[in-house]
Amino acid sequence: MTRVELQYDLSKPLSDADYERLSELKSVYGVMGIRLRPDASGMTVEYDATRLNPDGVDHVLKRSGLPVLRVV
Repeated sequence: MTRVELQYDLSKPLSDADYERLSELKSVYGVMGIRLRPDASGMTVEYDATRLNPDGVDHVLKRSGLPVLRVV
C-alpha cells in the first residue's frame, strides 16, 4: 500500500449535505481519510495509490457533488 495525499480548495462553504457526503467517502475503495483545514477553506484526501490515482480521486469527489478544486 502506498499512501498519497492530495490537497483541495473549497469553492464555497460546505453545507450540511456536503458533510454527509464527506462521511460517505470513507467507504470508497482506496480512500484512506479526509481532513478539513482548520479554517474550512479546503481539505486533504489521503488515498491508497495502488487502488486509485489522482484523476480517480477527483472523479469520486466530483461525483459526490462536493465543491472542490485540486491544488496543483
